[in-house]
Amino acid sequence: MYYGFDIGGSKIALGVFNQERRLQWEKRVATPKSSYEDFLQAVEALVREADERFDQQGSVGIGIPGMPETADGTLYAANVPAASGRPLRADLSARLGRDVRLDNDANCFALSEAWDDEFTQYPLVMGLILGTGVGGGLVLNGKSITGHSYITGEFGHIRLPVDALEVVGRDFPLLRCGCGQLGCIENYLSGRGFAWLYEHFYQQPLSSPEIVAQWQQHDPRAQAHVERYLDLLAVCLGIY
Repeated sequence: MYYGFDIGGSKIALGVFNQERRLQWEKRVATPKSSYEDFLQAVEALVREADERFDQQGSVGIGIPGMPETADGTLYAANVPAASGRPLRADLSARLGRDVRLDNDANCFALSEAWDDEFTQYPLVMGLILGTGVGGGLVLNGKSITGHSYITGEFGHIRLPVDALEVVGRDFPLLRCGCGQLGCIENYLSGRGFAWLYEHFYQQPLSSPEIVAQWQQHDPRAQAHVERYLDLLAVCLGIY
């Protein structure tokens, strides 16, 4: 069996697949925010539950934001602070008693889509993730292009382009990103960025689901906000 993990800033999701790559079982839990031990235990508990359910030890692969393994063997993931700076692959391999494969989540997503029958005709495929953060992956001729530091395709950490100011205004603030830079696209196009933009323009704090719910009810503010967000996304994609 194959155990595929999708780990992000909000959730740890596990999908178990058989030899034909068909989904057999899935489960998700919240991502621990601060404790590395809690993070390891959350992943281990899901693996042990799957082992018991299918009466075998499955192989484990994990997609996670950021650089899965830096030169010193540690993970760099601004949106998963509990595990960032830790030797995640080595620690999980030791705890689980099997080799654990780790890769950037957007690279995994883009590769999966590129191998789909619908996209095999295209030599270059880009995958974009809009979630807790903003990630991107590039696939050329069926192979993931990662670059030396796993940042090829990391769309979210390009700075906001000057053309975006035509959408959001010339006095728009540049926010400090979790990666340390100012004005990363991720600050504005992620789920939390979507909510921040609404509060910035309307001085009313709402969560992203609340804004979407109001948009579905044809609220004028929410509709204008979604249009502005889509315009901003289009401008940012246009520079890629």
